[in-house]
Amino acid sequence: MDERLVAAVNEAVQKKKFLKIQYRTELHEYLTVTTMIKKVEEKDGALTLELVTGQEVLFDQLVKIGDVASDSYNSRDFTCDC
Repeated sequence: MDERLVAAVNEAVQKKKFLKIQYRTELHEYLTVTTMIKKVEEKDGALTLELVTGQEVLFDQLVKIGDVASDSYNSRDFTCDC
C-alpha cells in the first residue's frame, strides 16, 4: 500500500479541504477534479474514496492527491517538455 498517498488522503478527509485529485477511470482515462473527499471506506475488499459529489474512486486508480503522487508514477510523469 502506498503509505504517502494514504496519509495524504487521510489528511484531506480530516481537514475537509478542497484539493486536486487525479485518477484513472476504468476506461484508462486520466481525469482531474478539484473537490473534497467525503469519506474513505473498504468496499468489496478495495479501499474506496467517496467524493462530496457522490462519485466513488478506487484507491488503486489514484494518480495524485494534491501534491502527493502515487508510487506508481515518478515526478517526470507530471512535467511537460513543451
